[in-house]
Amino acid sequence: MVREILEQMMWFGSGLTLLAWAVGDAASEDFDPGTLKRFTDGVPYLGKHETGPYPGATNEMPAAHRRDGERVAATIRPLDVNGNPDQTQGRILALVMGHSNCRMYFDAFRRHLSAHAAELHPRFEMLNAAVGGQQLPQIVQLQGRVWDEAQKLISAPGYSPKQVQVLFLHTTYHGAKNANRSPAREFPKTMREMQRDLVTVLAYCVQLYPNLKIAYLTADGFRHFTGFEPHVWQEAFALKWLVASQIKREPGTEFEGDKRKLPFLLWGPYIWDNTWDRTYFTDGVHPAAKALGIFVDKYWQHLTHDSVAKPWFTAP
Repeated sequence: MVREILEQMMWFGSGLTLLAWAVGDAASEDFDPGTLKRFTDGVPYLGKHETGPYPGATNEMPAAHRRDGERVAATIRPLDVNGNPDQTQGRILALVMGHSNCRMYFDAFRRHLSAHAAELHPRFEMLNAAVGGQQLPQIVQLQGRVWDEAQKLISAPGYSPKQVQVLFLHTTYHGAKNANRSPAREFPKTMREMQRDLVTVLAYCVQLYPNLKIAYLTADGFRHFTGFEPHVWQEAFALKWLVASQIKREPGTEFEGDKRKLPFLLWGPYIWDNTWDRTYFTDGVHPAAKALGIFVDKYWQHLTHDSVAKPWFTAP
């Protein structure tokens, strides 16, 4: 019945379409993800919440923030285990943190990097500390399986926390499945809480990895088949608001100098796509081969065309 009402509303224009989104928020069991636009389309949510990764409903990083990122990136160089510059034996470590989908996405990306090693900075290396079942509510505890995996990786001979200079944080704010088809939690309150927890994790990473300079943030992909839409779609707001707070230089988001609290923040590629059917997943949750391929291509294109990544990612 709800879906029939929504479909009738769609005939009366965009204003009622936005109202249909609101009705969908309260009834995920009957929610039609086709009523959502990609966050990168820049269409206001519920008529008042700006979308688009960056301020102004745009997909482009503001010029001043990009210049800041380029300046920070220019300081990244291979480091030895004591954090001293070493162009020949040092490492530029990028650490991945997240849940099972993150693990699978970045394992596929790492294989792609291995196949294109000649195009990469010779001292760049990516370590995947993502662990299944470890979403942001688990990671924000600042202990547990993701943190243990990261510690194991950077405790290997020749590795050190002082070599970590880049972070890829790909996370989500819900569990693996929504068996009871519970509706999305209160918006925007829940996404403000997610923003707060992201800050907690990123600030802790700065303490653990004193040379951490840059963090790429990515939201999870389409989750309609687990009953978590529009919740996962909404999670892009937490990333957007966090990045925007640093662009606005709000207290607690400093990324340089003695007051540094966070890494320099920017978006990775946006992958949520409501055209993905069940063939994009192995079980409705985890990405199948073609979804992995899309992620790898998007991240490869993103980093190879990103001026903030150029000094440390691509071959000199």
